[in-house]
Amino acid sequence: MASSNISMLNKTSSNAASDECFTPPEAVEPLLRHLRKDMRWYEATSGASKSIVNCMQGHGFDCIEGNGDFFGDLPDFDGIVTNPPYSKKDKFIKRCYDIGKPFALLLPVSAMQGQKRGAMFAKYGIDLLVLNQRVDFTGKGAPHFGVAWFTWGILPEPLMFTDIRKK
Repeated sequence: MASSNISMLNKTSSNAASDECFTPPEAVEPLLRHLRKDMRWYEATSGASKSIVNCMQGHGFDCIEGNGDFFGDLPDFDGIVTNPPYSKKDKFIKRCYDIGKPFALLLPVSAMQGQKRGAMFAKYGIDLLVLNQRVDFTGKGAPHFGVAWFTWGILPEPLMFTDIRKK
């Protein structure tokens, strides 16, 4: 990874040794309006932070934690909601399409670009729930990149914009 990318991840991630960014509830709540409560949702990367799982369960959703291996055997679920490591976004997107169940991945807006991703999006389709402000993953203020929920099989329209409310 280029040194500028490592520097950016160290500034924005919750864990300087990785690109792990803990997802605050205000980033998850706008998506909840579009998720079905009668489905079991799988948070593939809950790991050290269970913020997405806790937020979803707190709003009455059936959401289960990942076991740390999204690319191995998976539990029984109906859809995926996760904030994957951005360094592995192509692998996560491909795996989600291969699974064939509704998914929502919180990714940098710049993830719209890329040859591999573009080919997958063109082949299978992708919908975006764009947040109206940047998400502060660290609590340090001044986040410097925007994110959106990249979804498949969830949103009623291909491109939607939504407000987030800071707590």
